[in-house]
Amino acid sequence: MRPAVLLSFLFLTGFAAADTIDDVVAKDMKRFAIPGACIGIVKDGKLIRESAYGIADIELNAPMAADDLFEIGSMTKQFTAALTLLLVEEGKIGLDDPISKFIQEAPATWSKVTVRHMLNQNSGLPEYALIHGIGLMDDFDRAKWMTTVTALPLDFEPGSAWAYSNSNYALLGWAIEKATGKAYAEVLNDRILRPLELTNTRFEDVNAVIPRRSHGYLPQGQAMLRVEGSKGIIQSDGTLMTNVADLAKWDKALGEHRLLSAESYRLLWSGGKLNSGREYPYGMGWFLSPPGAAPLVYHPGASVGYGACITRYTDAKLTVIVLTNVYGGSPEPMARHIGEAYDASLSPTIPAEAKDPNEGRTKQVRSILDELGAGKADPMTMDAEFLAPLSGSRARAFPQFLDLAKIDSLAYAGEVKTGADSMLMYRLKNPTRKLTAYVLWTKDEKLARLTLRPDPL
Repeated sequence: MRPAVLLSFLFLTGFAAADTIDDVVAKDMKRFAIPGACIGIVKDGKLIRESAYGIADIELNAPMAADDLFEIGSMTKQFTAALTLLLVEEGKIGLDDPISKFIQEAPATWSKVTVRHMLNQNSGLPEYALIHGIGLMDDFDRAKWMTTVTALPLDFEPGSAWAYSNSNYALLGWAIEKATGKAYAEVLNDRILRPLELTNTRFEDVNAVIPRRSHGYLPQGQAMLRVEGSKGIIQSDGTLMTNVADLAKWDKALGEHRLLSAESYRLLWSGGKLNSGREYPYGMGWFLSPPGAAPLVYHPGASVGYGACITRYTDAKLTVIVLTNVYGGSPEPMARHIGEAYDASLSPTIPAEAKDPNEGRTKQVRSILDELGAGKADPMTMDAEFLAPLSGSRARAFPQFLDLAKIDSLAYAGEVKTGADSMLMYRLKNPTRKLTAYVLWTKDEKLARLTLRPDPL
């Protein structure tokens, strides 16, 4: 249901343009141990490629078919965001309404959390999906969820930082129900799925017989564990099932700005503003272009037994859809590899090393990165935007700084002013690979943001 790695480590890139799409898919399926996958390529609003690879059911050795269904996990969030903005346009929800207006169980600690904060993932609400008893494979009801989550402190002051949390979109689903008086699934069907004729898109039901549903798997060492799919009652953060054809229709509707106003589309694909005045590159249900990338918006999803991603190269009018039947499955780098194989101009350029105008600053940056690699965080060297999320449950659960554990070299490669801050670029080498490090450096010489982009494989 949810991305299993942080944004900074999602940005894997490129294969040579000479590689065919089939070659790229075959290499990634082997590299990431993916049993089966379906891909779609949409150019100028038309689905020009729809292909299936591998196995849909390992036990039966059943081949994957292009119209097979997959859970899409957190890709569901873009549908929830669009539905929320529809209700904003109708005056049923306000972006700056406190969540307590719609959630009667909201504690006093959530008093400053707004609908906008939750859409932009900068609310500070703790991550529920990693908590025993209300996780991805658990059976629970709303009462148990509320009792568990409302007892937890916020990870940080609302708006002060960004951190991915499925709790945001779980609560948005209940806010939609409160605002409309109808079940979330009913509203989504009535307002988005049926109008766009997304006839293959539905919510997961592990007890139903669903034709053309690919079976999901979890990697267990060298083996695969077959799993049923998501069981929880929460639908708004990640239990949609669909296929390539329906996602191509969705992409076409997005490109034509159907359903929503121009302002709503601007909000979907504009970075959320933090209290500092900075914009974080996450819109409403969409990640935005990382540093050094071609203009794009994208969102991966990891569900119980599935991994998916949609990547929209906005200037190139190219969209890549990847659906896999294994948890995680690295669909986001796979989508990038396919896009770059289709259009080599989308491959980011590796910055060249340059004369360092401030060697003392580089020493400061190197010291901070070394500390992060050693599992340390000095509050005096870090801006609140970077420091605050480090104490959250998602940050504690997933390794964040493995590439910094042993830095062999760090070389200056340029910088760009961004408001009062500077985006510094460094070429970084560790014992296993080379990367570009993008460091957002504040005017008071603190680390505010870090993105690591590994070189092409």
